[in-house]
Amino acid sequence: MLLGSMNYNNNTGFALTFLLTGIGIISIYNCHRNLADIFLHFVGSRSVFAGESVHFNFIIENQNTYSRAQLLFCFDGHQEICDVLAAGDRQPMSVRVNSTRRGRLNLPRLLLATRYPLGLFRAWTWINMDVTEIIYPQPAAAAPSTMMSHGGHSISARHSAGDEDFSGLRSYHVGDPPKRIAWKILAHTGETMITEYNDGSRDPVWVDWYDYPSSHPEERLSLLTRRALDADLAGHIWGLRMPGQVIGADRGAAHRHQCLRALALYDPGSGQLAP
Repeated sequence: MLLGSMNYNNNTGFALTFLLTGIGIISIYNCHRNLADIFLHFVGSRSVFAGESVHFNFIIENQNTYSRAQLLFCFDGHQEICDVLAAGDRQPMSVRVNSTRRGRLNLPRLLLATRYPLGLFRAWTWINMDVTEIIYPQPAAAAPSTMMSHGGHSISARHSAGDEDFSGLRSYHVGDPPKRIAWKILAHTGETMITEYNDGSRDPVWVDWYDYPSSHPEERLSLLTRRALDADLAGHIWGLRMPGQVIGADRGAAHRHQCLRALALYDPGSGQLAP
């Protein structure tokens, strides 16, 4: 365009040439400025089971006095878009990464890029964060219900029947005493339920690696994961026995995570937790 304008001495051509050149130079500046001084804060993630997706959660922050637009997060062939980030604003951003096997899952390298304002140029930066999440073994569909108490005797429940502590509800069976009927539930739902109680005795339930001597290590881990989840869901006080490690009987979310983490990081080759 410049050569044509010079050849024909065309002032309109000169004006158009310099206008487009100026727009291009301004686009380069604004494309870089749109990405500069963006802060990305990792705020956590949650362990999942193998085959599920991990959500790595971030806060993207604009500490400058002008707004940003068209910010792209790219990772492993996927991308998330932040259309507008106002001046001084903070927005949540989640990166979803699929898991395929148990163990540790590293956050992939992230690419933060923009083509703002006209799409003529692209500014980018790579983000490497030392972030990992624990992937639990995939639980088996079902596992044998026999669990071992501390003394090694097979048990099926933590409590024996009694009349002291409320244990739960079950469906009505013919012959159940009327005093055990949950009358409030019957009045609200029309369903006849029986309240059950126990005598408060506590026999810990053990999820034991050696209960499945003939199973493949990964199959063992899957079965133990299912048994651990069943024990936790039933409200048992339970513990985990693994080669080289015993986690004492307890219950609650922290105990469940500790045991599932041990199962996730177990190395069959060394018989220890993976580093």
